[in-house]
Amino acid sequence: MRHWTATRLGRIVLLGLTGLVLQQVAIAYRIDFAGKVQDASLVHLHAGLLLAIALLARDRWTMPGVGLMLALGWCVRQARGGEGGWPVLAWGLAAWCVIVLWTRLCAHWTGWPVPGHGRRFVRTRLPRLAAVTLLLYPLGTALVAATSIVLDPPRREWLGEIFQTFFAKQFGVAVVTLPLMLAWTERDHRRWGRMPSRALRVGWPLLLGGALGLGVLASHCLYRGFSDAGVMPPVLMDFRFVMFVVLAFLVIRLPPLGAMLALSSGLFLLVAAAAGAAPYGNTVLGFFNLLHIAVEVSILLISMLYVWLGRRDRRILAHDLSEQALRNSITLLPNLRALTRDLQRRPGGGCELAYLLLDQVDFMVTGFGLDTQTAVMQQTAAQLRRHARVYYVGTGQFVLIREPQALSWEQLMHTLEAAELDLGGQRLRLSPYMGVAPLYGEGASGLDAALRASSHLAFDARRRSDVLPRYAAAADLQQQDLQLRQLQDAGQALDSLRRHRIALHFQPIVPLRDGGHAADKLCGEVLCRLFDQDGTLISPARFMAPIEAAGRGVELDLAVIRTLRGELERHRAALPHCGRISINLTGQSVASPSFRSELRSLLARWPLPLSTLCFEITETAAIASTAAAIELLEELRAGGCRIAIDDFGTGMQSFTRLKELPLDEIKIDGSFIRNVVQRGRDHALVQASVAVAQAFGAETVAEFVEDAETAQCLRAMGVDWAQGHFYGRPRPLADVLLDLAVPELTPSLA
Repeated sequence: MRHWTATRLGRIVLLGLTGLVLQQVAIAYRIDFAGKVQDASLVHLHAGLLLAIALLARDRWTMPGVGLMLALGWCVRQARGGEGGWPVLAWGLAAWCVIVLWTRLCAHWTGWPVPGHGRRFVRTRLPRLAAVTLLLYPLGTALVAATSIVLDPPRREWLGEIFQTFFAKQFGVAVVTLPLMLAWTERDHRRWGRMPSRALRVGWPLLLGGALGLGVLASHCLYRGFSDAGVMPPVLMDFRFVMFVVLAFLVIRLPPLGAMLALSSGLFLLVAAAAGAAPYGNTVLGFFNLLHIAVEVSILLISMLYVWLGRRDRRILAHDLSEQALRNSITLLPNLRALTRDLQRRPGGGCELAYLLLDQVDFMVTGFGLDTQTAVMQQTAAQLRRHARVYYVGTGQFVLIREPQALSWEQLMHTLEAAELDLGGQRLRLSPYMGVAPLYGEGASGLDAALRASSHLAFDARRRSDVLPRYAAAADLQQQDLQLRQLQDAGQALDSLRRHRIALHFQPIVPLRDGGHAADKLCGEVLCRLFDQDGTLISPARFMAPIEAAGRGVELDLAVIRTLRGELERHRAALPHCGRISINLTGQSVASPSFRSELRSLLARWPLPLSTLCFEITETAAIASTAAAIELLEELRAGGCRIAIDDFGTGMQSFTRLKELPLDEIKIDGSFIRNVVQRGRDHALVQASVAVAQAFGAETVAEFVEDAETAQCLRAMGVDWAQGHFYGRPRPLADVLLDLAVPELTPSLA
C-alpha cells in the first residue's frame, strides 16, 4: 500500500497544514486606514504556497483542497477574534472561492503545469511567469479583498486595504512561489558547483554574512536616529547590495534546494527590514516607498533566478557537449574518448582489451547506403553489449573490454560468426577478426600501447584470414612502443630537415701506402647530424632508418649536399687544401628522377672541381635499383665524380650484377675490420674484397680502423685507404674548414 502522503488526500492534508503554518508567519505592522488603525502583515506566505501548488500540481483537486483548508483556517481565526459575525464569514468563504478560481486562472495563463516531460524551469518562460505571478495575481487578490466594502459601504479605508493586500500577496509570491517552483522542478539535478577549498567553503560565507549583518545594523541605527528626531525615516536599504552579492554567491554555489532556500530567506529578511516603512502605506509617499521596495524585491528575485538558470544552462550545455564528444556522431555509440573516461572511473589494470575488426563493412555504403551501415554497426554493438563493454572506433571496428564472468574471446568470436543481421528482410553475416592485448597499468600510455598491439594483431589476422583471436604478450607491447618511438624519431628528423636544423661532421680518410698520412690534401667522409628544437644532436642511429622507412631519403641527401656546398662557399680559403670528399646517398635517392634533376642543378655551381667528390652508395641499394643506379652513377662519373660502394660484403649480392656498376672505390664494412688481425674468417673476407676491388680496377677503403696493429695488417694486405678513430674522430665540418683556411693551424691528418 502506498504511503498516505503519496495519495491525493495525503498531499492535500500535508500541503494544507504547511499553508496553515505559513498563515501564522507574519511581518507585523500597524497601518492607519483613514484614521482606523489596524494590525496587518506585510507578507502572506500562504498565498505564495497556494499559487505554487496551482503551478506545479497536475492533480486538479490538490490546489482547491489546500485552498479550502486555508479558508477554514481563516474562518477559525475570524470566529475567535474577528468582528462582523456570520456576514463576514460568508463573505470570506466566497472571497476564498474566488481567490481559488483566480489562482487557477493565473496558473493557466502562465502555461503551468507544463504538459509532458518538459517540466524544467527555462529562462524563456520566466518573463511571462514573473509578470503573472508578481503583478497580475497580487492585483487580482487585492481587488477580491476590496469587495469587503459591501459589508460596510461607508468605509473609506478600502483603497489602503487594496494596497496592503497587494503588497502582502506580492511579497508572499516573491518569497515562496518562484523559489519553490525552481527548487521543485530542479530537485533531481546534481549539485552544479563545488568549492575549490575549505577556506572558500567556510571563509567566504562568514565574510559575506558578516558584511550583511553590518549593513543591517547600520541601517537599523539610521532608522532609530531618524525616529528619535521625529522625522519619517527613509528606507535606504544600503545593505541590499551586500545581500545581492551574498545571495548570488549562495545561489551559484549551492544545489537547487539550498540555493532557493537561501534566496527565500534573503527575500524574507529584506521584506522584514522594509516593515518600518509599511505604516506609511496609506500616504502617497508611503505607497511609492512600498512600491519601490516591491520592485527591488522583484528585481532581486528575477536576477537571482536568471543567475542560477544561466549557470545551470551553461553546465547542462557543457555536459551535453561532453556527452556528445563521447559518442560517434553517426552511430551514437561510445567512442575511444568514452573508453578513456570509463577506465579512469573504473581502472582496468590487469584486464584484457580486444580490437574487433569486421570485414567488408566498407562495401555496405556502396551497396546499401550509409543508413544500412549504421544499422549494422548498432545491431552488432547490441549483440556485443551482452558480454563486453563496447566502444566504436570506426567503420567496422570496435574496442571491447570483457565483463567479468562473460564469454571468452573465442566464444564471443563464434557468437558473432553465427549471428545474422537483419537488413530490411535480408540476412547478412560478417567475418570478425580480433586482436587481444593486456591492459597493463592505468593511464593513457597503457591504453595506447594496448590499442596499438591489439589493432595490429586484428589487421594481421584479417590479412592471414585467421578466424581465431590473436593474443599479444608484453614483448609485443614493447615492440609496439619501439615502433612508435621510431615514428616519433622520423617525424622529429623530418621537422629538423625542413627547418634546416642540420649539422655536417667530417671524418678523415687517409692513404695507407705512403706512410699512413696525407700531408697536402684533406680527404674524408661527410657525416650528417641533425639536432632538435632544443639544440640536442640526434644520432644517425635514431633517424636514418625511420627516414628511409618513411620514404624521405631524398630530402635528407639533398639537405646534406646543399649544406656542404654552403659550408664550402663560406670557407673559400680552405678550398685549395681540399682533396677527396665523400658523400653518402640512400637507395631512394639513386632511384629518384627528381633527385637526379636537383643534384644536376647543384653540381652545376659546385665550388670545387667535381673530381673531388666521391658519392657512396650501399651495395644493397645499388643492386636493388640497378637500372636507375647505373644511369645516375654513370652520369656522375662522366662529370668527373668518383663512385664508391659502401658496406661492401654485407649485401651478399651477385658479382654478375655488381660488375655492371661503375666503381672507383670499394669500402669494406667495419664488421670485417675489427677482427682482421686475428687472421680468421674476417681476414679472408678482407683479402677477397681486395681481390674483387683489384679485379674491378677500384681502390679499397677500410672502415673502423681503431689501432696501429689493424692499420699495419691492412697495409700489408694491400688496402689503399683507412678510416676510423685511429686517424681522427668526426669533427664539425665548419671547424675543419676553418683550420684549413689558416695553414699554421692545419693539423696533421695522420
